[in-house]
Order: sequence, then C-alpha cells, then structure tokens
Amino acid sequence: MYLRYLNVRLKDLGPVSLQVGRMGYTSGTESPSGNGKIEALKNMRVASRIIGEFEWSIYQRGYDGIRADSDQPAWHATAIAFRPTQGGFEEQTGTHMSDLDLFGVNVSAKPDAVLPNSEVQLFAYRYDDRREVTGRPDNSGRSATRVGVKVNTFGGALIGAYPTSTGEIGTLLWLTGQTGSWYGQDHGAFAVAAEAGYQWSEAPWRPWLRGGVFRGTGDDDPDDDRHGTFFQMLPTVRKYSLSASYDLMNSADVFAQVVLRPTPPLNIRLDVHRITLTEGPDRWYFGSGATQNMGTIFGFGARPSGGETDFGTVVEGSAGYTINPHWSINGYVGLINGGAVVAESFDGDNLTFAYFEQGLRF
Repeated sequence: MYLRYLNVRLKDLGPVSLQVGRMGYTSGTESPSGNGKIEALKNMRVASRIIGEFEWSIYQRGYDGIRADSDQPAWHATAIAFRPTQGGFEEQTGTHMSDLDLFGVNVSAKPDAVLPNSEVQLFAYRYDDRREVTGRPDNSGRSATRVGVKVNTFGGALIGAYPTSTGEIGTLLWLTGQTGSWYGQDHGAFAVAAEAGYQWSEAPWRPWLRGGVFRGTGDDDPDDDRHGTFFQMLPTVRKYSLSASYDLMNSADVFAQVVLRPTPPLNIRLDVHRITLTEGPDRWYFGSGATQNMGTIFGFGARPSGGETDFGTVVEGSAGYTINPHWSINGYVGLINGGAVVAESFDGDNLTFAYFEQGLRF
C-alpha cells in the first residue's frame, strides 16, 4: 500500500514528495536517470544490494514508515525511516517488525551533472536490530537471546554508459564501508564491486558481454572482540546469486556474463561465477536478511567452512518472456561444482537447481 498524500514545494528545494505508510523500497534505484543503459545496470547490478523487497518468494518484504524525496535538475535526494515487515519464507507475513529500525539517505547526481554519461550515488544507512531472535549468524560459536546489531553503512556508486560507433560501454563501481557493533563486538567491514561490459547495438540479438569482480570482507579471527564480516542488511539476494545458495557476506565473486535479446519480449542471460570465501576462519553465509520478528531464524544462515575458501564454480542460465504488459514467464537452470567449503556440509559436491515461474501484474 502506498500513501502518497503530501506533495509540497519548499523554498529553494524544489518539489518535495512524502510517502507515509507501508511501501516497497529498493536501494540504488531511488531516482530514474533517463538513460536506458544506466537504468539497466542499476536494476540488474545495483538495486537491492543492501536493501530490497526479497522479491523471489511468495511472501515479500515491505516497509512501514516514511520516505521523503527532493528532485532537482541535477540531483535527487531520498531520506527514509522504516521498520520492515516479516516476509521471505515466513508464513505469517506482513507483520510489523517493531524491534528493527532502518534509517537512510541516498543522494544521486544525475547523468552529466558531475561526470559525462555517468550517475553518481552517495548513501548512508543505519541498521538497528533488537529482535527477540536467538539465531546468531557469525563464526563466534556464541549463543544469543536476542539480536544485538547496530551497523552504519556508507558508500557510493558510479554507473556509466558511454556510446561508441557500434554500441555502448557500461561500467559500474560500487564501494561501501561499515562501522558499528555486532552483539557487543566492534564491527568494521567493507565491500567493493567493479564491473564493465559492452553491448553491440546493431548486431543480431544485441549481445551484451559483461564481467566483473566483487569482494565482501570476512572475519579472520572468531575469538577476538572485533567482527569483520560485511553485513548485507536487508537485500534481495537473488539478484546477485540466482541460485540463492550464497550471498555477498565473506565472499568473493569473479564472473563473466552475456545477455542476449533475440526479440524485444525475450531476454536470455548466461553467467559463469567463480566463488570463494574471503576468510577461511569465517562461515559460508546465505539468506536475504530479517524475515521474522521473534523466533530462532535471523534471516541469514551460516555454515562452517572448515577453514577452507574454495566455494565452487557456478554456471547458470535464465530466460524471460513478456507475453503482454500483465503476464510474463521465466525459467532458470543453475549448476554448481562445489569446492572444499561445500564438502564441509554436504556429501555431494554438485548442485543442480532449476525453476519455472510466471508472473501476473495487475
């Protein structure tokens, strides 16, 4: 439910809009750039890295609170004060999470305002989690009676689209750092992503070749008083791990990707990812953030790594077809050849995951 009932103009700030109530929110896409390539990169590789709506399950995540936006010719600013709802795989969905507060600001400089053909984003978020949840996703081995996580996340993104005579170069740089506390420990972490690609505009199927690297820090010592694992907060993990078998915490990803569009309604994507853990003493993390207000499940899970870092190689493909504006179908097949990390938890070292789904939009 969106309650966009106040739209005012403040002196020297231009139009300001307020939304109050229950709403969706996706970090990194607060303001349309007006550039098709930049928007494609934002939606595929920036959106929901740290805050999203879960999206890929029957039960989604919403946000209760207030959002304010100020739009200027050269920039756009968004401020939020939220509490998320239960969702994901939690059967009692839509429940207000009264013990999890989220505050944030995103400022986006529109293309050409700072750099030619580039959007620049700066963001800062505060995550304060006090839920009565006993699950503790880290490598300490310590128990918990409730969550005690207060994390400040700040960083920026540079998304560029540079035309050439035969197509367009697309680039992405995403950086974030974190401070705060983790169950009484000092928290300090960071993550970085660097990606580039080229799309041919006139070639058959308009091939778009991309590659990149990502690194999210891990914790190198489970016995000290410092927590160093990058905390992904409330993401939509499926955008960056189509199999949802790993996330961006204590992980490194080197990948190559091709996107094809044989016809306007049909989109095909093929990926190869080489996944390793950043720190062997840390865990193999998976999940998409808080899903229940109280209970035993934090929303992220942590499997032992056995001190190993080799997670495995992922080969995956997906295809989507838009039948009409209200009806679309898509499918996915992923193969993971697991390494020593996977062998710590499973007898087999290969995973095959496939699905087919359809979406109706009203």
